[in-house]
Amino acid sequence: MRTERHRLTIFILLFAAFFAALVLFFAPVRPAEAATDPDETLGSGGETGGSSGETGGEEPAPAQNVATVTSGGSTTGYADFSSALAAWTEGATLTLLKDVTASTVTVSVSCTLDLNGFTLDGRSGRTLRVTGGPLVVTDGSASGGGELTGGGVRVERGGSLRLENGYITHNTSEDGAGVLVSDGGSLVMTGGGIIDNLSGGNGGGVCLYPGSSFRMTGGRIADNACSGNGGGVYAGGEVTLSGGASVSGNEGADGTENLYLAPGASIRADGLTGRVGVSMSQSGPFATGSASGFFSDSSAFEVVVSGSEYSLSLTPLASVKAVYSAVGNIYPTTELEALREGLAVTGVNQNGTEYPASRISFELSLPEGEERLAVGRAEVLVLAKGEGGETASASFYVDVIAPSLTSVEAVFEQTATVYFDSSLDVLVPDLTVTGLFNDGVSRPLGRTAAETQTLSGEDYITAFYTLSGDLASHVDGAVTVSVQAGGSSANIVVNISRHVVDTADIPVTDAVAVERAGAWGVSPEAFTPSLPAGVLSEAALSDGGTVGNLSAGIYTVQITFYVTDEKNYELIGGPRTATLTVYYASLTATNEDGTIFYTVEREGGIPLSWELVIEDVTEETTAPKLGGSMESRQIFSFSLRDGGRIVTELDTPLTVRIRIDGFFSNKNVTLFRLAEDGGHIAVQSTREGDYLVFSITSVQTQYAVAYDAGFGVYLALTIVFGVLCVGGAVLLFWYFKHKKKLDMTLPKNEQ
Repeated sequence: MRTERHRLTIFILLFAAFFAALVLFFAPVRPAEAATDPDETLGSGGETGGSSGETGGEEPAPAQNVATVTSGGSTTGYADFSSALAAWTEGATLTLLKDVTASTVTVSVSCTLDLNGFTLDGRSGRTLRVTGGPLVVTDGSASGGGELTGGGVRVERGGSLRLENGYITHNTSEDGAGVLVSDGGSLVMTGGGIIDNLSGGNGGGVCLYPGSSFRMTGGRIADNACSGNGGGVYAGGEVTLSGGASVSGNEGADGTENLYLAPGASIRADGLTGRVGVSMSQSGPFATGSASGFFSDSSAFEVVVSGSEYSLSLTPLASVKAVYSAVGNIYPTTELEALREGLAVTGVNQNGTEYPASRISFELSLPEGEERLAVGRAEVLVLAKGEGGETASASFYVDVIAPSLTSVEAVFEQTATVYFDSSLDVLVPDLTVTGLFNDGVSRPLGRTAAETQTLSGEDYITAFYTLSGDLASHVDGAVTVSVQAGGSSANIVVNISRHVVDTADIPVTDAVAVERAGAWGVSPEAFTPSLPAGVLSEAALSDGGTVGNLSAGIYTVQITFYVTDEKNYELIGGPRTATLTVYYASLTATNEDGTIFYTVEREGGIPLSWELVIEDVTEETTAPKLGGSMESRQIFSFSLRDGGRIVTELDTPLTVRIRIDGFFSNKNVTLFRLAEDGGHIAVQSTREGDYLVFSITSVQTQYAVAYDAGFGVYLALTIVFGVLCVGGAVLLFWYFKHKKKLDMTLPKNEQ
């Protein structure tokens, strides 16, 4: 138990030690000496002015002066820049002793700023704001490398800036990144430099607003740039140049632009020996006086001197080049002027340098003989004209495509009668289909590409329309048909008419031959073999009798018509009549073994009687007696056929004539019908010379021709009876004569 407590105590102590270590690790450490923010930021080498205190128990070092102010022959040093500015009054000179970063410094009195080889950097807005003056900026150091940086200098109305030495550099702003001179302000530059400034507007180095003035007798304005005009100087005010003043190496939005003269501005040259590049919006005079260093910023221009007047003149245009970058689809209907948007025309002067595109005017045309752009690769001609009237030509190529269909419109004016079973082609003569294409032109469409090209007169249009729909699906006499072309469609409404069928126009024929199958019915197709679609017929006997089991004869049949679909058919007219002729086709006689004796074929007429002559009945047979003295001499049967079908029962008796010849010619002949039970039934017949005539109502029944044997039969029977009697007497006599011998030979038990 004690051991367990001991272990628990050790665990609690270890956990507490671990927790304390964590607290100490994450607790903030208070520095030995708190830092204080300086009132003025003095640049990379700046120190805090006017600060005192103890550090580690040591005495603080004496503060270093930032600037001195010299006024009235005495110079005072200041440890902070704000104190120096406060002492910088009328006629005083402020000299920097180190680099200083400060907010905008406003100067409203005549005074001097000596950069002394150091940098004054504006940390927000303009570095200097001059509202009075003049403010003289100079650099009394041996190196002369002092700089004004940050936001440049703004000279306002009534203000004046004179740059004698030092540099205004590395400034960024809108108009006039180095120096902006407002209306009523002035700038004088006798030395130093305005270098490497960047403007988001006009005047990378200097921007002179109208009403301002700028006099430059020395110094250099170089390596400045802007997004507008006048990379070095934008001269909207009055400019005077003399001595070794230099303005070169500056860039504007369109290329080299050193001193850009705004419209209406000019330069007064007073013995200018330095190099000054000049740009203007158009050629013409730009300066008066005397100068030797003017040059054109653009190689397209040259400086022309006439007495004391200096002008920029364009070198004549020698050639042009046209480059087209498609900004949209080009169709055969595209106007040539629409191509200007994607066309870049550049010119070359006679001296081989670039001719400004803004000075070139040009016209577009197609090669001779061509009236419009053709689908495929097409050439377009450019006739360019320079500012002096000189011309040059070039050409470029465009890819022309056929316009595609965007929508379709259909107009249907129904003039023809349309039935539910009509072809959709019947709609075409009354249908007008127009397609709108993505070149903005509406064109008529046909049912084939060739038809569309014929209708539109344009061989590059391949769109055509198709019709889809089912005229039989109409409701209340109307149906919607879809007109489709490409991916577009439109609908038209078509009125559907019913077929009017006049029974008088239906061909009805007499039936002279009827296939008699089954119940011997009469089919209406026998009278109306070809009926219009949607019409059926029924046949009935005019006397009201049934059409089944007709006997041979001539009948009047009434044909009645009716339609199967009253929505699509209308029937006018009444029933029709026709004649029906019924007859049997052939009668055939066969002998007992199936051999055909004779066949009578009937091709027409009413078969009320047949004359069937059986010529070979003279052949004797050995058939048994039929009864009495009659003997069979021939057995045969009849079969009646109608169109290949066997007829078994007759509705009307048929007359059959049999020719009696040969053995039977002088015999008393009788006709019998043989029954299925082996009996025989006499058939009433008459003898007409050599013919035996009788009537039948049943076919496929066997008949027999027999004759009367007479005296010869009785004589034969008597002889036979006599022979039998004599034979019997002789047999009895022999028996009784030999009876005793027979008895003696027999065993006793048999006696």
